[in-house]
Amino acid sequence: MQIQIFMGNAGDGATGKLQAVQDRLDFVGESAPIIQAGAYGEDGLLQILEVRAAGGQREILVDDCSRQQILRVLEWQSCLEHEPRFDGLVIHLARKD
Repeated sequence: MQIQIFMGNAGDGATGKLQAVQDRLDFVGESAPIIQAGAYGEDGLLQILEVRAAGGQREILVDDCSRQQILRVLEWQSCLEHEPRFDGLVIHLARKD
């Protein structure tokens, strides 16, 4: 599992870094809707990440993450590094301004 963190204006509009990742995935025929982290608490965000990964999504995009949410995702990653079901998973987190 890899975590990529975008700082600043990463999720800002159609030209944002998350949008560029989403466009790349659309080009190769993969669906990756952007999760709005503001709609979830820390535990809720981890749950939605697990659901998406269990559903076979290999790249997950999350916009508007708080510092605490990012820290919790990194902590969660460290607990799962030997879980084969998360091999090849890439999570893109955009931190809110």
